[in-house]
Formats: sequence, C-alpha cells, structure tokens
Amino acid sequence: MKRNIYLLNGLLATLLLSGCMGYRLGGIRPEGIETLFVAPVVNQTFEPAIELQVTHALRQRIQFDGRLKLVDSAEEADAVMEVVLTGYQLRAIAYRDDLKTTAEQYRIRITAESTLKDAQTGKAITESKTYGETTFYFESDLTTSKRNALPRAAQELAKFIVDDLVEQW
Repeated sequence: MKRNIYLLNGLLATLLLSGCMGYRLGGIRPEGIETLFVAPVVNQTFEPAIELQVTHALRQRIQFDGRLKLVDSAEEADAVMEVVLTGYQLRAIAYRDDLKTTAEQYRIRITAESTLKDAQTGKAITESKTYGETTFYFESDLTTSKRNALPRAAQELAKFIVDDLVEQW
C-alpha cells in the first residue's frame, strides 16, 4: 500500500514538473547576439530635444530587460538598435469649460520607427513602428507641463520598442 502511494506521488510530481520543460529564466535571444549598441536616436519631428529622453529611456529599458548587455560602440556590439522619431503630437483632450477655450488635460504621443541590425553585416534582424504616449494636466505653464510629462511618454515608447524588437526573437 505504501509503495503504491510513493509511486503515485512520484508520478504526480513528474507530471507537474513536466509542465515547466522548456522554460528559460530571462527569456531567449538569438544565437550570437549578446551585446547591443543603441545608436543615437534621430529626431525628425519639430519638437526639440525629445531624442535625449527617448535615448535615456531605451538604455534604461534594455538594462531592466537584462537579456542583452549594452556596449558603448557599434564595434563592440553584436547588434545595433537604430531609432528614428517620426512624429510628435500634443492634443488637448479635456477642457475646463463647455466652450472648449481653456484646455485642462493634454496627451503627448511620440511615434517612432526602429530597426535592430546585425553589427557585422548591417542586415536588419527585425523592424518596428510604434508609439508611446501619456496624458498630463496643465500646470503653471504648458512648457513645464510638457517637460514633466515627456519622460513618461519616452518610457512607454522604449518599452514598446524593446518588446517589439527583442520579443520577436
């Protein structure tokens, strides 16, 4: 009787653990790509200096993801990430009065095209078109409000870019 219980428990443990087969901690990456260089972000919008926030957010997101090691030059890297900011929109989405003359809440949307390239061949591994956005309330002036909200939009954009480029592997 005890032998049957031990056998049944062993069989049950084997079945439960077999569900974890193939699981890898930290995700997967393609063979030969362990290091990544983030090329300077190109800003093709009319909004000045947003590429700095996006570059910072991208580097932060890649470090948080942990699958790839960031390096400081394309020569040291196995792959190069190139990002071009193609759009910047600022829209009022809520107003203080019915006449819609005084905006109270805004939305910032940053649109980008990104490519992950093999550093040796220059061949595109994967591409992505995505956007990041955030909403914010009007504070003392619009410039300050935008400056305070921009990092959140850049962080969302960076998350989507890294997810699109890395998760496709």
